[in-house]
Amino acid sequence: MIQATPELPSVIAGLPLRAGVVVLVLLGTAVGLRRFAGVTVPDAVRARLLLGVPWGTLVTMAGLLAVYFFVQGAWWHPHPLVTPFRTWSYFYPLGILTSAFTHDGLGHLIGNLLGTLVFGTVVEYAWGHYPTRRGVQTFTSLRTNPFARILAVPLAAVAVGLFTALFAIGPVVGFSGVVFALAGFALVARPTLFLAALLANRIVDLVVATLRFPEFTARARQQFVSPWWADIAIQGHAVGMVAGVVLAIWLLRRRETQPRVPRVFFAALVFAVFQGLWAIYVPLGGGRFTLFRWLGTAGVFLLALLVALAVSDVDQPLAVGFERPSASLATLALVVVLGALALAAVPTSVVTIGPEQVPDDGITVRDYVVTYDENVRNEYAAGIWTPVETDRTLVSESGIIVASDTRDTWLPVVQKGRLALNGRATVIVGGLGWRERIVANRTGWVVLGNDTVYRVQLRREGGEPEPVFESPPSTPAATIDGRNVTVQPTEEGFLLEVRRGNETLGVGPVPTNTTTADIGGLTFERNRSRLYVSQNGTRVNIARYQTDQRPE
Repeated sequence: MIQATPELPSVIAGLPLRAGVVVLVLLGTAVGLRRFAGVTVPDAVRARLLLGVPWGTLVTMAGLLAVYFFVQGAWWHPHPLVTPFRTWSYFYPLGILTSAFTHDGLGHLIGNLLGTLVFGTVVEYAWGHYPTRRGVQTFTSLRTNPFARILAVPLAAVAVGLFTALFAIGPVVGFSGVVFALAGFALVARPTLFLAALLANRIVDLVVATLRFPEFTARARQQFVSPWWADIAIQGHAVGMVAGVVLAIWLLRRRETQPRVPRVFFAALVFAVFQGLWAIYVPLGGGRFTLFRWLGTAGVFLLALLVALAVSDVDQPLAVGFERPSASLATLALVVVLGALALAAVPTSVVTIGPEQVPDDGITVRDYVVTYDENVRNEYAAGIWTPVETDRTLVSESGIIVASDTRDTWLPVVQKGRLALNGRATVIVGGLGWRERIVANRTGWVVLGNDTVYRVQLRREGGEPEPVFESPPSTPAATIDGRNVTVQPTEEGFLLEVRRGNETLGVGPVPTNTTTADIGGLTFERNRSRLYVSQNGTRVNIARYQTDQRPE
């Protein structure tokens, strides 16, 4: 796929100036709105938030930053440590406790921080730092203490994060489940304000992206890209959203507050569509996925309808039974949906990886094994229980694999196609207090008229490259003087085998750059990345060298 990608400008010193222009314009806009249009922080905000600031949301964001920089080590290293913090299994509690609060990169973190800021502010406004009942004084109890109510926001975020991690399908990582819970709560409690926040989130995204990359030059380059919906934990997002909706309905029932039902329906539908909750898909292995768009589209409309029906009687006390059966049944249906989404994760979370399922070859780093292989059974998928017996051995993977029987880990971290395109990849493994980088290099020869031959090597920091994989040999389509040439990868490099029929005439290494070699009666010439073969005045290009194109 050809995609335009940002290329950083050569004059790095100019970046702060460009970002500064944006900051000055933003400040000028705020001053202008305040001075000439009389726009200030609304009294309603000050009446609900201490000094008009969503302190609980800011504390939550500060906690995420602390985990990313100091627990994942991004303060000292260019890439955060991710592998040990995923939700591998219930038998690996570290992943369950940490996955919701860790991220696999700065872009992932920033996206969730912005979502937390925008939707968390709406939630905190709906929750309020001050008691809502008339006649109740501030600081008369823990429930009326503004500081305790502020602290309730990050504590609730931690609780929801643990809940979404406990019921996540697959080895996920990230705070997005909590962000979706915040959004689900906000769209029920304050649907109109939520829609404004949803649009404001796009503006905030633009501003942050501008501050990060004020100016760049785009260039077209080949890139390995998987479908965008295949990189989204749809089930985790849905669990978060429905959990937030249920919590909002509970709070509104306690307060006997009734939102506008059509607004709630529209807010729920818009959010579900905007955030791709309709993208229901199934991974097939080997980088292939099936998207059930019809099922997802029907699902988001039904979900929005259930949410709208469920809030249609929240102005009545929770003790009221089935005076309005449609609303009560919708609320019950939402709870059932939440339970079903959560229980769907249990089979994937009880998977165990034994020593016999860990690859035998590769590089061992403490309890991890890092290797490269192709068309091997996905041991994680094979261990998932299903009510109907299926041949799960058909789920195969090709690429760099990280496995650990101690952590019940088995994951293809770099797909074969991505490594083939980039030629180089970095894998980081580790645990609390330690980490180590493994660099993978793929080199090969593009054989004209046939398959590419290649070899993959892995290298630990400060160590020597270790060969872990060689592809099958390949023979160019061209025949020279009745002879065929086969290019064959080995642990040491690449060999050329010259054959006539079933007879081997000679075997030798591919010549180094700008040199020639006589093998089996043919003359081979290496000119940079090109390999030529000649005989009796005939000269043919039979292969092109392929190596790492850019570092990761």
